[in-house]
Amino acid sequence: MSACAFSGNDLARRRRATLALALCLLGIALAAAAPAGAVILPAVTLDGPSEEIVGFGGAAMAEDGTGGVVYLERVAGVPHVFVSRCVGGHWLAPIRVDTAEPYAASWPRIGAADDGELIVVWVTPYATENERPVDELLASTLGPSSSTFGPAIMLDGDVGDGTGTSPDLAVSRSGQADLVYRVVPVTLSAEQQKIPLLRPTDVIEEVRVAHYNGQRWLDLGEINREPGISMRPPTEANAPKIAIGPTGNGIVAWQEPEINGVARIWARRVFGTSLDYVLPVTATSYDGAPINDDADAPSVAFTQLGQAVVAYRQTVGPGSPLPGPRIFVNTLPDGEAGSGAEFLGASVADSDVPGGDAATVGPPSVDIDENRETRLLYDDDGTPRVLEGNDRGQFVSTLSLGPPFDGPEEAPVSVMDPAGGGVSAWPSANAEGDPGVAVREDFPDGAVQTGLVSGGAGGEVAELAVGRSGLGDGLVAFRQGSLGNAAIVATVVSAPPATFPIEAPKGWIKPAQATVSWAEAPSANGPLSYQVVLDGHALPPVPAGALTMRIPASELGSGHHEVQVLATDVDAQSTLTAPITIDIDGEPPTVGITHADHDEAVVVRIKDAYSGVDAHAVSVSFGDGHHASGRARYTHRYAHPGVYEIVAHVRDLAGNAGTVRELVSVR
Repeated sequence: MSACAFSGNDLARRRRATLALALCLLGIALAAAAPAGAVILPAVTLDGPSEEIVGFGGAAMAEDGTGGVVYLERVAGVPHVFVSRCVGGHWLAPIRVDTAEPYAASWPRIGAADDGELIVVWVTPYATENERPVDELLASTLGPSSSTFGPAIMLDGDVGDGTGTSPDLAVSRSGQADLVYRVVPVTLSAEQQKIPLLRPTDVIEEVRVAHYNGQRWLDLGEINREPGISMRPPTEANAPKIAIGPTGNGIVAWQEPEINGVARIWARRVFGTSLDYVLPVTATSYDGAPINDDADAPSVAFTQLGQAVVAYRQTVGPGSPLPGPRIFVNTLPDGEAGSGAEFLGASVADSDVPGGDAATVGPPSVDIDENRETRLLYDDDGTPRVLEGNDRGQFVSTLSLGPPFDGPEEAPVSVMDPAGGGVSAWPSANAEGDPGVAVREDFPDGAVQTGLVSGGAGGEVAELAVGRSGLGDGLVAFRQGSLGNAAIVATVVSAPPATFPIEAPKGWIKPAQATVSWAEAPSANGPLSYQVVLDGHALPPVPAGALTMRIPASELGSGHHEVQVLATDVDAQSTLTAPITIDIDGEPPTVGITHADHDEAVVVRIKDAYSGVDAHAVSVSFGDGHHASGRARYTHRYAHPGVYEIVAHVRDLAGNAGTVRELVSVR
């Protein structure tokens, strides 16, 4: 296992950020909130190296930081499904999922919801047909706070022989899930036998979707645009992809040829248990000329409000109008940004890819945040390209930084931070050529750091996956080492707490009324600790679990004060809220008495420099039997010379009251 490696410039940036936070805590007030950068933690070898590890199925992470990775390990020579869980920032010992299944498992996938809930799907054979195995698709759930998976539930009793099933599982924060997978039948029906093959290598294939409502799985059926058209042979590059939002709605994208034989990318919205109509994603022409080459490698992302983005790779052949292979991006607006009835139109994400027809462009990974900003990562001839786009799918910058891609084609992974920036990972190697996973972190202020992580006994990196928390955190996991000496390796990219609102009483208040309250900061790295920062000075941490604090009166003089709250997670990452103002008035009004008219009269003035005088509460006794009230200024003439005691009862608008007594001499 090796820790992250950072460049000198990157470390300097981090030291400057740490110094800025330290200065703040020593008494220099910040003008605005500024989350600290995320942390790339050292890689952890979860299992192996072992000759019994025979496959890896992915990673998942929920908003509360719980999650896990799923992989295949042989027991008595038979591959079975195992999960290593991440709870409270710690990895737990692997547990077997398919405990009641005797046959070999394949295609494991995992999803995560809050409180440690995990959903796992996999394929296993259960019968034979025409001397070929017939596989079924199963699912099992580990409930919140549970330690074992429940019994396997059959999602689909016939997924052919499991060829190219390539399931893709997406789970929402509420525990709902969507699943897309492929089926190549072992035996064709009479109708399927009539389907002509558009290309000699094509197959008859169904793309199917299922939905989990938190209690049971529902079969949504086949989603092909045209079931009577053959499909390309299943590969990882043309596998369908699905994404889900927090409410259970989502989108699915897949490759399917048109009747002319050109494979395009298509999409359908998923509204819980129902499927919307088919939407074309792919550009069919470029500069007025038709695109007649296959599109593949779809990648999808989905926002809380329902905006979707699909990225895909467009290959090129002889006569293509494109100068070389390109990554295209298309956006489906949500109801606020547009009608949401159709995609805006696919466009080239980066037109500056060198190399012409001979260029190598890897599969893309796309993510979108709640501000509808997009992050795209892909391999451009071995160079990692990170592109950032606006809410219309228009990419405004192209960044190339970090270790190069290395090894066989492997889809990269990318996670966006809601505060800006994000995390990307791809297969790479160090200066000595030892394989690892490059992890790149883009900070909201534009700074960048990169690291290289590895584990096990080293060796090739394969089946890279990421589990997104939705808050900028991620579990980056992969298999390292060739089969026969493979290990399951993971690292956590830990983002600071997300921004959160704070409240304090409005208007002028007494020091004893100065309380600050706040919402819990969204974070996958709890438990969090909180400190109130008063005028740039950090007060002692509040008790664990508290989301309110009464500021000690001794810390508050009369006047305006800036209050912030600092949230710190278990990885010592902090987020400081924007300041709010709290107005303190800790003193009653002052009373001024002056002589007038040759010392035969007095003028009484009541003033308050902060909240103001509550004139209705003022009363003055002049000592000669006369009284007055309801004003902040009085003039009183005495009938006879003498010494009189003036008594003024005063109060300000914050409620500070006082009594002033003063002797005056009148001639």
